[in-house]
Amino acid sequence: MPTSLFQYEMLPTTWFYLSSLMIVAVFFRFNRVFSVRNLDILTLILLTPGLIYVAMGSAPQGYLWLAAIGAFGFSRLVFDSLLRRRPMLEPNLNVAGLTFACVAASAFIVPNLWLNRGDFSESPRAWRLEQILTAADANDENAVKAEERPGFRPFLRAAEKTNRFFAPSDEAWIRAASSSATETTNAESILYFFGTTIRVDGAPKRSDDGERASRAMRAMRWAAGRGGENEFAPVDVADSEENAAPKTEFVGASVAPSAPVAPSVLGTGVEKATATAPIPEPIPTPPMRDVYRLTPSDGETSPQGASSFDGREEESGEAGPRTPSVEQTALILSVGALQIGIVVLIVLIGRFHLGSTQTGLAAALLYLLLPYVNQFSACLDHIVPALGILTAVLFYRRPVVSGFALGSAGAMAFYPFFLLPLWFGFYWKRGAARFAIGTSAAVLTFAVVLLATTASGENYGAALASMLGRRSLFLASADGLWEYWPRFYRIPLISLFGVFCVGYALWPPRKDLATLISGSAALMLGVQIWMGYRGGLYMAWYLPLTALTIFRPNLYDRVATTTVVDI
Repeated sequence: MPTSLFQYEMLPTTWFYLSSLMIVAVFFRFNRVFSVRNLDILTLILLTPGLIYVAMGSAPQGYLWLAAIGAFGFSRLVFDSLLRRRPMLEPNLNVAGLTFACVAASAFIVPNLWLNRGDFSESPRAWRLEQILTAADANDENAVKAEERPGFRPFLRAAEKTNRFFAPSDEAWIRAASSSATETTNAESILYFFGTTIRVDGAPKRSDDGERASRAMRAMRWAAGRGGENEFAPVDVADSEENAAPKTEFVGASVAPSAPVAPSVLGTGVEKATATAPIPEPIPTPPMRDVYRLTPSDGETSPQGASSFDGREEESGEAGPRTPSVEQTALILSVGALQIGIVVLIVLIGRFHLGSTQTGLAAALLYLLLPYVNQFSACLDHIVPALGILTAVLFYRRPVVSGFALGSAGAMAFYPFFLLPLWFGFYWKRGAARFAIGTSAAVLTFAVVLLATTASGENYGAALASMLGRRSLFLASADGLWEYWPRFYRIPLISLFGVFCVGYALWPPRKDLATLISGSAALMLGVQIWMGYRGGLYMAWYLPLTALTIFRPNLYDRVATTTVVDI
């Protein structure tokens, strides 16, 4: 695979520009510029700069951007059920073109996971956002652990283990920090690491303003070999062969986000500009391990030892090509199959419930082209709950199946439980009892599995309370927007959201399938604003439903009394 794709990799910013142009070319209605369709397309595109902000180390700005765009999208989805007049606006591609584009985009999901996992990627700039966050959390004592998050703990631990498998190793993270700190030194002694500026001053300094640094900043701090709030490891510098300058420290400076500076650009004038300026010595790093790469001479792969399940290689005395084990290959293919499963469910919903295969293909292609799918390709806590929600929509005519699917999604990640009032309101006149049976069966099943998998020294009551959301309201620690903003602001937001969830069971009084799809997307989007763990990044919970909402026809006749079957 590496030889056939010639070391395929895609930088996040490159994919953002390319995918935005492709989305506009395929779905933008140029003959009706001021249409709701175009507004929806632009709103989805505007979500991506928030992801880039977070990837570049400017997490507060990124999460705030996602919250602002998410609030607008939430308002749009809430009032979607009031839009009864749905003009037929087909995509700019026919069914054959949409099918080919969906198959081609889906075909690159597995290579993206295969080639850009762990230390496979030779350029840190090509690391996905999920890899950056996982590598930073692995060495951050303030990171939120799986036990501190609401949901099914065995599932959250499996998701965390999968993320570690695809994330870069500690050695690769140190090399990236060291390379960024030594290769991007300029005349003003400014260093860049994932968009964060590090200044080298002549005397030790420490910031006591209480402002918390971003995760990339703390990862850089760890890579430098020392802890502290705004403190970095000292290094020796020399401004000439005769005199030695005193030791200095890296001190974090709050600056506007910027992309990492390419070494090729800085290398032309740095030597002359820094002839008299202090030049920091490279941070000591462990020996660089061989990586799987295509050699220009013979096309063979360089030797490397075998690797374990979590992605950390073990030294081996025998030379040979680095090939993943059977267990690792099964993991990569399984994660890719789950992502493709989301695409298949979107197409099936369009085919059987929206009355058109073209509608399902258009929604699936829009989802695949969004940069979020490229940046979060392997996060099980994103993918699996989304599969449960989409399965519930696909089998909405059978309340028991929908209830079990929705209950399973809620048991694993808790937040889908907020969809229950809306769905009970939909089934109220027909199927509410069967929906309750399916949901209860799912919760009881996961409770029994949790009892069987709970370790002897672990408190089952605490694990069960965590599965039912005890840790979602009262946070011991936070990651995301509420890591940088006062947490007591969450109280009015949670209160308003709770009132809205209950109100969705009563309004609108006549709920059809369109209300079910757009309302579910609105609720899962609203959760992102106040949730304490990376709120705004769990886009798989609402993006497929949002894509279906954008392309749906008029579904005014799809109500429970006429569509729900007896079995």
